[in-house]
Amino acid sequence: MLAELAEEEPEIAAEVAARLEEQGEAVHPQPWCVWAWRAWHVLTDDRTWRGGGMGPATPCRIPWSVIVAYADRHGHDSDQLLKLIHAMDEVFLEWIAEQIKANQNKEGTELE
Repeated sequence: MLAELAEEEPEIAAEVAARLEEQGEAVHPQPWCVWAWRAWHVLTDDRTWRGGGMGPATPCRIPWSVIVAYADRHGHDSDQLLKLIHAMDEVFLEWIAEQIKANQNKEGTELE
């Protein structure tokens, strides 16, 4: 896909490649937990975000009620799904905090 884009729009392809490089490696979950990985992605739109006030907005955890409803709807073990999604949320929230800090540091350097 990126090769096709490079032929048609080289500047946009360069921008996409730079952004992909910033994000790091793609995550490839173990086969046994793909179902939970998919649930996390589906349910991420149900998380609320805290207003940032003087800084950027930050995400909250995916609500447990949404996770349990998803598990019940799809025939999954809700306790197991809760544990797995909470673990993924921990990693995600930590990553977001790092991104915010890096952007603040970059902006602070640019102001000097």
